Amino acid sequence: MFPVKPGLSDGGSATGAAPIVAWWDPPADGATNMALDEALASEAIRLDRVLVRISTWSEPTLSLGAFQAIGEARALAALEGLPMVRRPSGGGAILHGSDVTLSVAVPRAHPCGGSPQRLYDTVHAALVAELAARGIAAGLSAGESTGTRPGAGTAAVGLPGDRALLCFDRRATGDVVVPVADGRGNADAKVLGSAQRRLRGAVLQHGSLLLAANRLVPESVRHPGLDDLQAPGGAFAGWGPGGIDLVRGWLTRLAAAFGEGLEEPSGCFVPSPLAGVEEGMVRFRQDSWNARR
Repeated sequence: MFPVKPGLSDGGSATGAAPIVAWWDPPADGATNMALDEALASEAIRLDRVLVRISTWSEPTLSLGAFQAIGEARALAALEGLPMVRRPSGGGAILHGSDVTLSVAVPRAHPCGGSPQRLYDTVHAALVAELAARGIAAGLSAGESTGTRPGAGTAAVGLPGDRALLCFDRRATGDVVVPVADGRGNADAKVLGSAQRRLRGAVLQHGSLLLAANRLVPESVRHPGLDDLQAPGGAFAGWGPGGIDLVRGWLTRLAAAFGEGLEEPSGCFVPSPLAGVEEGMVRFRQDSWNARR
């Protein structure tokens, strides 16, 4: 195991495993968030630890899945003028701005690193348990008959054109849903979806938790969030204390599910120079990456 960076403990939990390390980062644009998440995966490999980054977005942004065609997004008038970035992970496009992103990087030697579906289900089940503790009914979706399982081969990252453009119009096995009509023809409302990228030494999972409907985008591409469905009055909207408290409870349950402790360093995530975050920020702003499909 590589030595940890200064500021991180190397002590294990009661099970002997090193605690999960979770950083709470300030709002950032698409390219910065994507570059930091790639660096998170590099650091998980280097440190041989499960690392988490909690992030929000400085402006409404569409993040495309790695295998989606950008032309499909550009053809929608409702998305015109929105900044776009292509994620390194797959899945459907996400309209960020009223969500919080939980990025989890797991070394491949970790039990969840060797089973993408297990990682997907573990992260999502922890949120379901936290919501239940708050009196919010939620469950894991059985997916769609034409859908794909997040951990099933190449289908795990979402092949081009396989389903709806937007992530929250899809239902994959293990998505977190609230059993109430969402106003878009669905019998439930999806509040958490994730997508993965499998690297040689780690698995990077992006999860988007929709706290509230994004009022800064047209209604035709807007989806209800937790605040609209179960907590009217702004309990989760605006990434205030309610949302932060919810995510902290989610993290605590996730660490327990992994059988590990939880460490939350002060300050934001600062990767080592070897992680290549500056190069990543340049790449995620270029058409050679974002418009490559």
